[in-house]
Amino acid sequence: MDASDPDPDSNTPEARAARYLRAAKHAVDTAFGPGHAAAHPELVAAVVQASAIEHAISAGEMATEEALATIRRLSRETNETLLKLKPRIFG
Repeated sequence: MDASDPDPDSNTPEARAARYLRAAKHAVDTAFGPGHAAAHPELVAAVVQASAIEHAISAGEMATEEALATIRRLSRETNETLLKLKPRIFG
């Protein structure tokens, strides 16, 4: 690692991109043989792009699940509160 390389333990966008690139190169060379990634950078780019898309989808799914959990909790709390207030409101 030279001075221009991002810290591999960092979570900066640059460090994440460097990790994705290293993983893509490794995956291509593992699948097709040593040196294949260097000879076919377009394949490495496609693997990085696919990984980024998969990560984005996963992040979206997690955000959706968190939002749904919050909605369920708020709905339950609202309904419980309304049931407690019902006798006061309607006698």
